[in-house]
Amino acid sequence: MTPQTRTDANELANMPKVDVNPGVHQATEDDEEQVLRDLYGAPDPDGIFRGEGA
Repeated sequence: MTPQTRTDANELANMPKVDVNPGVHQATEDDEEQVLRDLYGAPDPDGIFRGEGA
């Protein structure tokens, strides 16, 4: 994993296999944001739950 991209070559090579859903950013459960906060802590400024410092 590189600190600059926060990914590794193997992960990047598999990205075309990922199901890209245009609604991926929308919650699928009513309490999804709270569950993510409980698991990973607060999101970063971009709104991404990275699990750092949780």
